Amino acid sequence: MSRYRWLAALASLALAALAGLPAMTGREVGAAAQPVCLALGDSLSAGIGTTLPRKRAYPRLVCDLLAQATARSTRLVNLAVPGETTRSFLQGEQLARLRDEVARLRSQQAEIRAVMLSLGGNDLLELLDASPEERQAGLDRFRQDYPAALAAIRDVLGQESPLVVTTVYDLSEGDPFAVQTDAWWVAQFNAVIREAAARYGAPVADLEPAFRGHIQEWTWYPADVHPTNAGYEEIARLVWQALGIDTEPPSVQIERPAAGPLARRFATVRVQATDNVGVARVELLVGDRPPVELQYHPEQHVWLALWDSAGATAQTTLLVRAYDVAGHVGEAQVTVIPFGGTP
Repeated sequence: MSRYRWLAALASLALAALAGLPAMTGREVGAAAQPVCLALGDSLSAGIGTTLPRKRAYPRLVCDLLAQATARSTRLVNLAVPGETTRSFLQGEQLARLRDEVARLRSQQAEIRAVMLSLGGNDLLELLDASPEERQAGLDRFRQDYPAALAAIRDVLGQESPLVVTTVYDLSEGDPFAVQTDAWWVAQFNAVIREAAARYGAPVADLEPAFRGHIQEWTWYPADVHPTNAGYEEIARLVWQALGIDTEPPSVQIERPAAGPLARRFATVRVQATDNVGVARVELLVGDRPPVELQYHPEQHVWLALWDSAGATAQTTLLVRAYDVAGHVGEAQVTVIPFGGTP
């Protein structure tokens, strides 16, 4: 879980922000000038499957990242409806509630910092046991309904509010090029999502390739189709990257070892790695050896690893790379002479 150390950096911020917020019903809005992020769609946006949806749903995590990046508390308004399909979104109450919320926020001059949409998963689940002909008919409906949903959202928001959409992950983890398989149908629906997103200026958080190979780790499948806490953390990371708000790489400083001869074979690598939002992971690279992942020690605010210099006989460069939540990389390096080696 060290990949998600950035969550620890957000913990105090999230708790402080949540402590002063009432439970959100979708109809309550805070102070006039407080920025807002909106979540729309189905149970994925609602956070079903987490141990605590109010704090661990991906829109909540993204909203906390926004607050961290801007140093300003950001309120989440989550309008998502579990079980929502594109058609029920167009015909049901969620779209009407969105219109009411946006009108209220604009009357209060509250800035909408981000809008997150997850739709399409239930459209696919409805066709899980359907015939190829029924699946094709469902795909044809989706080709009409999904772009219509994005057009309706854009009509409410205008072009100025950042809108990020997610694709649908493939529970079968099959070959998307094998025609008529579950994976192939997921790929057809995702193609509709990507095409409509491009048309309406919505960056895509592409869940399908990210979740491939991680379904058992990041979802409850086969018991349940929803993500685990780790799965929601991954979705938050992908949505955060798609928003493109974070542009600063981490800052990296190697405290130990110092340049020059090592006093022993095993050297403690001690690193300070900081970021304006959060550091996801830190790794040590030495020559062609596999990377060594450093462990974060919150009580000291440092990243630590033990490097075995055995086999290195001449001066060696230790390269440390730190990755932030948005995928930016910061580097630092130090050249040492292994214990018993030659300069």
